Amino acid sequence: MFFDKQTGFFNLDEQIHLHLSFQKIMEDQLVTDEEVTEQSQKVINLLKELEVELSAADLEKVGNAFVEFGVLYAISQIRQLQDLNL
Repeated sequence: MFFDKQTGFFNLDEQIHLHLSFQKIMEDQLVTDEEVTEQSQKVINLLKELEVELSAADLEKVGNAFVEFGVLYAISQIRQLQDLNL
């Protein structure tokens, strides 16, 4: 699911583009505040489900993965902004 079976590369971009919620939001090539709010609520609901369903150890692993992914996203955005400012 996370990695391409042939290359071993992380394939999140592909998964996102194939996901129904992304396709629906991007149908008109515009992202509205309402769509961001709806997607945020969807993520919150999924995380709440995980809190109930996962063991404490699994929840910690998933939580750490989310935080590290968030760090990666944040520093990627900062890096792109740095390139724009050059």
